[in-house]
Amino acid sequence: MMVETTGRSKHITFFIAYLFVLAPGFFLLLSEGKSKSFLILNAFHTDWLDQFFIYYTELGNGLTIVLLSLFFFFVLKKRKLGLTFLLAYIFTGLLAQLIKPLAESPRPLVFFSPEWLPFFIRGVIHTGNSSFPSGHTVSAFAAAAILALYCRSSILEVLYLILAVAVGFSRIYLSQHFLIDVLAGSFVGVAGGLLCVYWCRNIKEERLVFKKNQQF
Repeated sequence: MMVETTGRSKHITFFIAYLFVLAPGFFLLLSEGKSKSFLILNAFHTDWLDQFFIYYTELGNGLTIVLLSLFFFFVLKKRKLGLTFLLAYIFTGLLAQLIKPLAESPRPLVFFSPEWLPFFIRGVIHTGNSSFPSGHTVSAFAAAAILALYCRSSILEVLYLILAVAVGFSRIYLSQHFLIDVLAGSFVGVAGGLLCVYWCRNIKEERLVFKKNQQF
């Protein structure tokens, strides 16, 4: 996976690519509005994409992020990276949950009348007033930002971003969120991921290794 804790790379590729994702997203949102931009992005459905996104969207699930954190910490022995993942999930997750009740934004099924929202995928929850921001998108972009800052490959930086963008799109495809929810979620995730990398920057890997004779 080529993950390294290095400060020598500026990782500019990830952030430039992220801007190229944000720009058309904001343009579509500003030009078409909240409802129409959603209907444009939600217009195309196939059976196999329905099944794919039902499972793929879980990459932004909190449990997935926690398991990924444990995988890095205990299996790959990238303990600093694992700790950063866990801290980012807790921090960005709490931030998103604080914003949701303040925004009280209805999800698409609540916002639209049934005739305006033709695509319903069985087994996917669509109701509620917790649409803004998208929590799955927050987690996915936080993870992508952290991985990008810990790798030395520009190709991997772009790949991590693409994987996160696909999670964000899955939330619109599954009629769970609007474009504005996904854009806001991506920003919260990237900013939160950066902050957590900054907070953990001085932690030494050897200090995260528990030893039987370690003195406290």
